[in-house]
Amino acid sequence: MVPIFKKGLKFVPGNYRPVSLTSVAGKVFEGLLRDNIQEFIGRYNVIGKNQHGFMKHRSCQTNLITFYEEVSRSIDQGVAVDVIYLDFAKAFDTVPHKRLLFKLRKNGLDENTCSWIENWIKDRVQKVVINGTFSRWTPVVSGVPQGSVIGPILFNLFINELEIGIESHVSVFADDTKLGKVIQCEQDVTSLQRDLDKLGDWALKWQMRFNLDKCKVMHFGVKNTQVIYTLNGTELGKSKQEKDLGIIIDFKLSNNVQCQTAAAKASKVLACIKRGVHSRDENIILPLYKSMVRPHLEYAVQFWAPVLKKDIISLEKVQRRATK
Repeated sequence: MVPIFKKGLKFVPGNYRPVSLTSVAGKVFEGLLRDNIQEFIGRYNVIGKNQHGFMKHRSCQTNLITFYEEVSRSIDQGVAVDVIYLDFAKAFDTVPHKRLLFKLRKNGLDENTCSWIENWIKDRVQKVVINGTFSRWTPVVSGVPQGSVIGPILFNLFINELEIGIESHVSVFADDTKLGKVIQCEQDVTSLQRDLDKLGDWALKWQMRFNLDKCKVMHFGVKNTQVIYTLNGTELGKSKQEKDLGIIIDFKLSNNVQCQTAAAKASKVLACIKRGVHSRDENIILPLYKSMVRPHLEYAVQFWAPVLKKDIISLEKVQRRATK
């Protein structure tokens, strides 16, 4: 297992993502099994429509557009909207194996497939490698291996029932979950709080845990009374700006900060290329620009496309610099 740094302090082990390295033969077989499971899921519509992660014809972009379209429409009508951003603590690493197998059978996977997966996750051991130094072998008692081929689809099946009984608008990408609710009266507040209570009960039942420090509430709309919500008895913090699937969302649904951030990231990468590559040959610079710079400007741009002249100019500046 190779730990990949995410963000935060580098000396904190929790700030690393454990990515498992499996054999080529194992990955090939996993790929065949994944294709069969996906075909089964597609044929019988096993996964709910609100799950956008690792699903055909769905993506971060579809998640963002479908969710915030409703939020934007309500705000335009002068109605308040509350959105709850939920964060599971080490979601992929804490999936209990017995409960996962129960979910797979409940979702209708055939016994041969379930038996193979049980054999695949049972009695696993792993060791960590850092700079060529290996730890001792340690038993793996929970989780679906990150870096595996079928890990994401197994997690989707495990979390699939999360939205059952939820009255609010739920949108999910793997474990990234958010709830949206139009708030027009006290009953709407009660309904959203009831949904949070149900999710807390679901997590307790299936041995998952929310990272309550990262679970936030964002209040949209000028008439929003900004009520307090709780999860597992803990008051949720309020936020005026959140990063949702890599895109910065603020309480005004303005894309200004996202535009400036995208331009800054692209400019930083472009500067590294210009410092490190002395050639100005178009055949060298253009592929580097397309593969390393432009993705920062184009990721989910259909959702956050700039409308203000100053934002358009800030993005175009990056492209002009690249062509000089």
